[in-house]
Amino acid sequence: MRFLLIILLILISLPSGFAEETENTAASPAQENAPTEEKKKAAAPEKLISPIGAMVRSAIFPGWGQIYSRSYIRSGLIVLSIGGSAVGALLAERSFRSRYNAYAALANLEPDNEEGVLASYEHANQRYKLRMFFLYTGVGIWLYSVIDSYVSANFYNATTQIRSIQQDADQIENKLGIQVGATPSHLYLGIVKTF
Repeated sequence: MRFLLIILLILISLPSGFAEETENTAASPAQENAPTEEKKKAAAPEKLISPIGAMVRSAIFPGWGQIYSRSYIRSGLIVLSIGGSAVGALLAERSFRSRYNAYAALANLEPDNEEGVLASYEHANQRYKLRMFFLYTGVGIWLYSVIDSYVSANFYNATTQIRSIQQDADQIENKLGIQVGATPSHLYLGIVKTF
C-alpha cells in the first residue's frame, strides 16, 4: 500500500515538472533590432503534435497523452482518478475476500441458519459489487483518457495554427500596410492608409 502511495505521489508531481516558466524582460530599442536566438525561436512556428501519437501514449499510460498535448491539469486529474479507482478496487477486494471467507465458514458450520448465511452472503456480494464498480470506473477513465488525448491534441494543433496565422497577419500588416484578421468563422482583408 505504501508503494502505491509513493508511486501516486510521484505521478502527481510529474506534470508540474513539465511546466514552463516565462520571464518578463524589457528590451531596449537597440536590442529589439538586433536578431537574437530568442527572437528567432519566438518567430519560429511551434510544432504540431500527432493526435494518434497522443492516443497511443494515453493507451500505454493514462495521462501521458495529455502531457504530450500540453494539458497538464487534465493529466494530473486522470492519474489521480485512476489511482483512486485502483486503490478503491484493492480495498474493496480485501473486504470482499474477508466477507466471502466469513460467509463460506458460516455456510459450512451452520447450514441450517439460512437467515445468517443469506445475510453474510449479501454482505460479501455488496463488497463484490463495490469492487466491480471501482474496476469499471478505472477502465472508463482510461478510455476517456485515450479519447481526451486525441481531442486535446487536435485542439492544441488548432490553437497553434491560429497563432501562426495571427503572427503571419501581423507581419503582413507591418510590411504592406494591409490589415488582415482571422476569426473562427471569417478571414478579412483591408487596406489601411494613414495621412
